[in-house]
Amino acid sequence: MLTSICLLSCILTLGQPIDRTERQLTPDLVPGLELEYLGTYTEESLIPNALYQRPYRLEANMLVLDVGVKSWQVALMTTLRYHEAKQAADTKANLPSSVRLEIAKLDWQGRFQTADKKILTPATTGPPTLECGFILTTPNAKVGHTTTWDVIEPGQPTQRWQGMGTESIHGITCMKFVGVQQSPDWNLPRADRSSWRKRDTVWLHPQLLAAQRVERVIEHRDPAREVATRRCVIRYDLERHIRYPTRFLEERRQEIERAAKMNDEAMPLLKQPGGKQQQIDSLLTRVAHHIDRYQPTPYRASVSHLKTLLVSAKKGESPVAPPMQNSPVAVIQVATVGHRAPDFSVSALNGTETERLGKHTGKPVLIFFYNPATDLGKEVLRYVKTLNDRVAGRMAVFAMAVTRDVEMALGQHKEMLLPFPVLDGTGMRQLLGATDTPCFVVVDPDGIIRLAQTGWGYQTPGEIESSLGLLNQR
Repeated sequence: MLTSICLLSCILTLGQPIDRTERQLTPDLVPGLELEYLGTYTEESLIPNALYQRPYRLEANMLVLDVGVKSWQVALMTTLRYHEAKQAADTKANLPSSVRLEIAKLDWQGRFQTADKKILTPATTGPPTLECGFILTTPNAKVGHTTTWDVIEPGQPTQRWQGMGTESIHGITCMKFVGVQQSPDWNLPRADRSSWRKRDTVWLHPQLLAAQRVERVIEHRDPAREVATRRCVIRYDLERHIRYPTRFLEERRQEIERAAKMNDEAMPLLKQPGGKQQQIDSLLTRVAHHIDRYQPTPYRASVSHLKTLLVSAKKGESPVAPPMQNSPVAVIQVATVGHRAPDFSVSALNGTETERLGKHTGKPVLIFFYNPATDLGKEVLRYVKTLNDRVAGRMAVFAMAVTRDVEMALGQHKEMLLPFPVLDGTGMRQLLGATDTPCFVVVDPDGIIRLAQTGWGYQTPGEIESSLGLLNQR
């Protein structure tokens, strides 16, 4: 009897199901391996009556430079290009708007760390100037198709990951994982603070254990709002993976190290170019020497972009340095003088018209935000009406009324016989940085912002007309 019970116990034990899909998700990386990802980054407004979308082409590369004890030295480079189909043939439009190169250490749990001990994580605000979400941060244990685990980083909310089984991507059976992270007040909207929620979906290549595909959706909610007001979507796929022989790896390593060194030297010059012409000229000479002397590699884009920034700095322009990931200042500034204005559509208060900025390419555009209930708002309207009559259709006008009293604004429009429609400016205020009224934004015929100014004084009309290029067009 005892023998039968023991045999039955053994049979039951052997018959218990075993999850043979569990495995350690440490990526399989060797020196010379390069991963290349291609995709898109898009940010858009979700505010009613304020249609806005800004698309970018995204390229992300990672090259394994060396292997250490439970870690690898890698080079990360991310390139963003503003994407607009109608400008595809325009050389300037296809120039990178951001190229960022970093040398980092990747540990066996999937964490990236810079030389100054900063942890690199996917951005939650602003564009992904340095994308690293193709390596999954995993626990110190085997992971199965339905495993759940938490990732905790200093100063960041907890991110919870969960296995979602397998799915075929481009004919490759991948392990699928979804991670959710959000600010502490996402479920409790506040009137004094914005909030965000991020949802990552990663499909892991079964051999590399790096992503075959990544999709990230980040929602932002403005203060005093119940629903999301802005959304950012990142999608990219593994375009190729290749292992370079030693000679080609060394060529790339040398260019990466020189580029990283020159970028580090350039940062203080780019932030405050005034009075540093000699240092800028010296660095420009070294950059030009590097471009002329050394064989180009895929990481030459970082050097070429640095040259463009230094040339701008030499003219006295101060380009915005790419922010660190998850920095609170990483919110993209869409109404910055010298930058391309974002295309957008906005509804008129009468509900029957819609104006789109891109429709007026080829002529200057005056966008102004005003409060129709104030005397200053009426004064601004009278000025713009007079200016519009004077230039006889040589400019476009976007009159952005900031009010909840639609009937009053429409009555004022009729009473003043305004030749342009009154638009709903409430939803567009944040997109164009109009925190107060009156606020003026001037866009030139090429779509570049030439003036972004708040307030009204005796000098304001002259500044507006100068920016529009209309002073000599009487």
